[in-house]
Amino acid sequence: MEEKEDEKYRVVNINFFKKVWYSITKFEKYPEMATEGLGRALKYLAMMCAFITVFMTISSFIEMKKVVFNLSEYIEQNIPEFSYEDGQIQMDTEEPIIIDNIQYDGINRIIINPLLESDEEKEKFEAENDATGVTIYFFKNQIVMRTKVDNIDTKISPYTYKDFVQNYAGNDVKSFSKTQLIEYMRSSKMNNFYGKYMISSFISLLLVEIMITLIDALEIAAFGWLTTMITRIRIRFVAIYNMAVYALTLPMILNMLYIIVNYFTTFTISYFQVAYITIAYIYLATVIFLLKDDLLKKLEEVEKIKKEQEKVREEIKEQEDNKEPESKEEKEPKNEDKTDDENKDAPNDQEPDGSEA
Repeated sequence: MEEKEDEKYRVVNINFFKKVWYSITKFEKYPEMATEGLGRALKYLAMMCAFITVFMTISSFIEMKKVVFNLSEYIEQNIPEFSYEDGQIQMDTEEPIIIDNIQYDGINRIIINPLLESDEEKEKFEAENDATGVTIYFFKNQIVMRTKVDNIDTKISPYTYKDFVQNYAGNDVKSFSKTQLIEYMRSSKMNNFYGKYMISSFISLLLVEIMITLIDALEIAAFGWLTTMITRIRIRFVAIYNMAVYALTLPMILNMLYIIVNYFTTFTISYFQVAYITIAYIYLATVIFLLKDDLLKKLEEVEKIKKEQEKVREEIKEQEDNKEPESKEEKEPKNEDKTDDENKDAPNDQEPDGSEA
């Protein structure tokens, strides 16, 4: 019995894909996976995040290709003739061009104003056209990305055209016109830009995904700990956290599918985050209740064993009590025989009285 229990909770190496399957379909495997330790649980979480981030990056890449193509069409139809040379833009325009309807979630507004050169003029212009969200300014010799949330500037990132072109197009591009830029955006030469975009997107999305998932697992583990207190079952918090990580498997996969769908459609679920946490907690609570049932069954088995032991003790006692009278009865006849023998032998040992003499 003890050997079977040891085998049941022995630490084993379960591969990644088996863990994914067990986490979704086999609640009874959670304790076994939890015994592998926190390190393996965090490794599993990182692998899940990486796996999901790959699909998110691919979806983002497809979306970016659409944005680049739409941008090339917009430039072709709405932007006047311009040219780039020696790190500066020359454009045939007398007033700024403001683009508000951007078909990309990461950018809210684009403003093109190649008429300004000094930093004072740029800062004044930015203050006049201030808006919430992400705004990109294209000046004569510089690109400025400005992020504003709740009327607070959170980030201002300036880039020179020279650095931007070298990073995403290579050192070969020294100058280009409007027509050449449009052709470049629609050609295979953009692969260098897409490759760098995918690498940077993957790293940033992975880090964000890991941080969010760690916090979600901690939140679910806290609910799980409260559940163990209510059900009066003692489980270490580290083990609860490990199981919370595995309980997030199905919600993470559903979240991945939801993000992919959102890239291509306007479909939204209002309380998806609530459902995300709820599904994971249901998985964890189910495992805790199963452990509680197992514990109750073991206690019942222990009680049965105790009763059997009591029975055996009573039977042994009864047998011992029955043996004692029998042994006494066997001893008494032997004593009587002995006295009779002594009485028979006694006259022979005595001297004869006077009459007989």
